Amino acid sequence: MGKVSVQTFLEENKDYLVRLTSELCSFATENPPGKDFEPCVDFLQGYSESLGLKTEKIHVPEAYQRRYNSPETFGYPRFNLLARWNVGAEKTLHFNSHFDVVPVSDDWKTNPFQPVVKQGKLFGRGTCDMKGSLAASLFAVHALKACGLRPAWNIELSFTADEEIGGECGVGYLVKNKLVRPDAAVVCEGGSGQAVSFGHRGVLWADVLVRGVSAHGSNPQAGVNAFEKGIALAERMRALEKEFRRRKSRFPLDRPEFAYPTMTLGGVSGGGSKVNTVPDRFHFTIDRRLTPEERVNDVIKEFNTIIAEAKKKDKTLKAKMHVTRGFDAGITDKNAPICQIAKKAVQTVTGKNATLCIFGAFTDLHFFTGIAKCPTIGYGVEGEGLHGSREFLKIRSLVETARVYAEIMMNSTP
Repeated sequence: MGKVSVQTFLEENKDYLVRLTSELCSFATENPPGKDFEPCVDFLQGYSESLGLKTEKIHVPEAYQRRYNSPETFGYPRFNLLARWNVGAEKTLHFNSHFDVVPVSDDWKTNPFQPVVKQGKLFGRGTCDMKGSLAASLFAVHALKACGLRPAWNIELSFTADEEIGGECGVGYLVKNKLVRPDAAVVCEGGSGQAVSFGHRGVLWADVLVRGVSAHGSNPQAGVNAFEKGIALAERMRALEKEFRRRKSRFPLDRPEFAYPTMTLGGVSGGGSKVNTVPDRFHFTIDRRLTPEERVNDVIKEFNTIIAEAKKKDKTLKAKMHVTRGFDAGITDKNAPICQIAKKAVQTVTGKNATLCIFGAFTDLHFFTGIAKCPTIGYGVEGEGLHGSREFLKIRSLVETARVYAEIMMNSTP
């Protein structure tokens, strides 16, 4: 009867869940720089306390923020919220959601912070990534309490900052300072529909700086063109893509193309100062995604070897790589109880077979698996257009995701 009651409650209160998501999306928590973080946290704190949860609002020290974040975020304080439901259970299950969103572009046809319902979808910035899933986790608690049900775990929710820029002042801060120590965790993104993720790929972000010698544009031979040197170096790096085809992962990825390493060069690039001056500086970024078998230190060595070999062949080349972010894949044993509990919950709710896979992008899951050593899965609302001007979630999935979370909360064994 409990499961039916939760299902009925969620169906009857579907519009309320949509309104909750829309209200969360009305906070323009664009990151960078990190606007509206505290008002959003205050709203979440009020809602959580209205459900009888114990809350803890956490301000990240400015010195910590300056250590990990870029200058464009300075002056925008970071806050996180913990909400707990202690039922005296033996173990604690943690649900994590981030409330920051990527900045909006100019090509939105509607106000991105005033979500619109159309054809069973909710359009707006942050609907799918990931305020819909955040709302679903809270509403799952709401449903259990409304139905008079007791979860099988102590439930701990975190609503965190900065996932969109690396998560160091969000989940990273909570985990490194041991403010959360769960027995298992659900990161409310990184899987959806029939797919439950038990990890994600690793990443290396780096910036390559090439130095040249400036000269007048009429006499380029008197200088060293940093742009040309940088492009040649990038071409050497791009040759790695042939090697990638021999590094197929043995893990099940959520998309076939993610079974191989991938690389994007020049996501950010630039240099030079005038059209008639030989550029003495050029830089470009590297975004390298790692299969679960690869190690970030090996990938760093691979790029440094390419740079060293290029310098041997071109004595005028001056280049250096600076790593801005890097970590191995975050992985949980797919036979861990939380993986099997989540898989069963998805099958129960959707009536379809569920699969366990590795997510091709990355989330904050690696903080839980890597630092907290906590078995963690990823699952959230279905939608499309993440980071784009047509971002939306599927309302049917929003309701089902809340029910999946409730099922997981009610079961501590597979």
